[in-house]
Amino acid sequence: MSETADLNPILARRTPDQILGPFFPVTQAPDTSGDLTRGGRAQGTILYLSGRVTNLAGEAVAGARMEIWQANAHGKYLHPNDDNSAPIDPNFAGFALIFTGSDGSYAIKTVRPKAYPTSPTTVRPAHIHFRVTGAFEQFVTQMYFQGDPWNDQDPFLQSARRKEALIVDPHPAPPPAEPGAEAASFDIVLVRG
Repeated sequence: MSETADLNPILARRTPDQILGPFFPVTQAPDTSGDLTRGGRAQGTILYLSGRVTNLAGEAVAGARMEIWQANAHGKYLHPNDDNSAPIDPNFAGFALIFTGSDGSYAIKTVRPKAYPTSPTTVRPAHIHFRVTGAFEQFVTQMYFQGDPWNDQDPFLQSARRKEALIVDPHPAPPPAEPGAEAASFDIVLVRG
């Protein structure tokens, strides 16, 4: 934990913020069903992602607007500026807009994204972007995956205070999930909500 986070109890408990990123969806409508796999036909490992949005007091942030976007299982975004040569998956939406429930919970069905090159010598690890808008604040963060070999070299993850709060370790999803599907939980803590 950084010295700043040690001195500031808010920074010590709030989910670390991250950059919005260059590939925020600008030309596509978000999927509002919570299923980015278009009925399970997307390529790659299916990922059931869920969690809760709370404030520093541990209270649920109900009705929070969550915009979630990511690269596909090949490391390609559905974005006009993504010049990665990886293929687009026509069965993967890549961008969701959902709202938290009365208990602050959310759930989506997606795919595990893949790392992608950002230059001839750098690679971003697999990650998923979140922009959460509550009643009092708007917050941007990213979620990363345990064991990704690019995590240790990523400047955005490495500069985060409490980077461990941004890393999930997926496990096999229980039935009735598809064989080989994974599940992960990622909670987000805002200041007021």
